[in-house]
Amino acid sequence: MRFFFLLGALWFALMGGYFFAFGTSVVPGLALLPKDAGMAAMLSINEAVSNAEYAVGFWGAVVFAALGLIIALVGRPSGRFVLALGCVIYLLGAFLTTLWGVAPANRGLADLSPTSPAGLAAWTSYQPHWRLLNDIRTISALLAGFLVLLPLIWGGQRR
Repeated sequence: MRFFFLLGALWFALMGGYFFAFGTSVVPGLALLPKDAGMAAMLSINEAVSNAEYAVGFWGAVVFAALGLIIALVGRPSGRFVLALGCVIYLLGAFLTTLWGVAPANRGLADLSPTSPAGLAAWTSYQPHWRLLNDIRTISALLAGFLVLLPLIWGGQRR
């Protein structure tokens, strides 16, 4: 069970790192481009991210969080409250923020042309909204990974 939660913590951290890197380099870089080019690049990125590698990372972390929550509640391992809290934070902060916030914002942007006035207006309002949502999922994923690691570290010190 320790290995399962260690792998889950690493998976959460992997996704947190992905969100962090994207939010601290790609999105600010897009903001430096002319608006139409920045929006067009983001549209291309959103299409490209629909790939098997991202799916394994994203959905793998969701599976770890859901199974980890069940194991923490039913299996009652040492540190179960912190384990469960980490899994819940990942599910709410990283998964649901993506599902209910980031993905709809991306789909809304995809419906517009980067050269249209409506597209350019949407791109201007999209950026701060998307960054806030990405910050939430970044912090949630990294915090979840940290919380899931804590009982493993504490448990290792007691032996």
